[in-house]
Amino acid sequence: MALLCSLTTTRVVAQAAPVEVLTAPAENAPPAEAAATSPGVQPTSVIRGFSFASETDASSVQHASDVSLPPGHPEIILFFDTVSPIRGPVEFRYRLNDYDGDWTVTLNRSAHYRKLTPGDYTFEVQARLPGQAWGKQVAVLPVVQQPFFYQTWYCYLLLLLGLIALAAQLLRQRDQLLKGQMGMVLEERNRIASDCHDTLMAGFAAISWQLEATAKLFRDAGTVDTPAAQSCELARSMVSHCQAEARRIIWDLRDSEELTNVLSQALSRAVTAHRLRDSIETTFEIEGEEIPIAPGAVHHLVCIGQEAVTNAIRHAHSSTIAIRLRYESDALNLSIRDNGRGFQISDPATRTGHFGIPVMEERARKLGGTLRLNTSVDSGTEVSVTVSFQAINLPATQQHYVVPWIGV
Repeated sequence: MALLCSLTTTRVVAQAAPVEVLTAPAENAPPAEAAATSPGVQPTSVIRGFSFASETDASSVQHASDVSLPPGHPEIILFFDTVSPIRGPVEFRYRLNDYDGDWTVTLNRSAHYRKLTPGDYTFEVQARLPGQAWGKQVAVLPVVQQPFFYQTWYCYLLLLLGLIALAAQLLRQRDQLLKGQMGMVLEERNRIASDCHDTLMAGFAAISWQLEATAKLFRDAGTVDTPAAQSCELARSMVSHCQAEARRIIWDLRDSEELTNVLSQALSRAVTAHRLRDSIETTFEIEGEEIPIAPGAVHHLVCIGQEAVTNAIRHAHSSTIAIRLRYESDALNLSIRDNGRGFQISDPATRTGHFGIPVMEERARKLGGTLRLNTSVDSGTEVSVTVSFQAINLPATQQHYVVPWIGV
């Protein structure tokens, strides 16, 4: 009876308890995970920080609106993520502008860079769900790698200024050295000229006086035609020629006191210094546009002109001397013509004991030019020298002078 009562009670309670109702999901309501991965939802990327150490623990992460790396810093790690956690995998892509050539796609949430070159960079990162297109949202962080001092533009500027100053100093020292060498040569030339004038010329003058006195004794004794008298006269002529050559050498040595690169000016000064007799008419003409040339070349050309004028006065007994200086496009020509008695070039006697023509030829050869001598008996003489500007302006290494400026 008790058992029946118990069963009856249990049945009644079971029928009175509420029944659990399971509601089926609506057909158009996506589950929670499906909502997170719907095509209309894009994850938002964010840069969480950076670290200068190799470890990736939270204590080493730093936060700032930009990153400045000290010079020579070895590495940097950049951390990024999404704003809110999203269930399921998320793809990231990142790049460091002006350093990476293209985006780097990864499932990780960090980027590691080592030994950046000095410059300004921009770190960019984007996020997306797998299978979706990349959105327009980009997280940006400026990154600056500081350079060493020797890598900065102002260091290069200082280096350039230093090189310019060094070059200027070297040019100044070279100029001072050349001036010093030129001064030493000029001083030595003046010393030699003074010594020649005080000793050699005085000795020649004394010998000439003695020979003149001896010749007078022969004339007074009426023995001018004797061999001794003829030898004395020859010796007197040789001494006179040596005096003339010594004067020319002394003039050559001292003429460098006033250097010039204008040939006409130097020729005019040399002709004026000759003190031509009033009976000799001298003309000086210049054709073409005058071009300045090296003072060494001016010196040699003036010496050639002076020697030609001296020969015209002393030997040709001319009444007119015409000096013409002609400038062409690639060369210059200097000619000295007289109306004297002339001579036969083929006659050996004309060059015996005389060195004027060989000296002029040697000077023209040093200039890289040519000397022409046109003369005949009773038809005057013309000395012409032609020198190209290319030969005059040869580099100093190809010239045979110690100091090309003064023609030594």
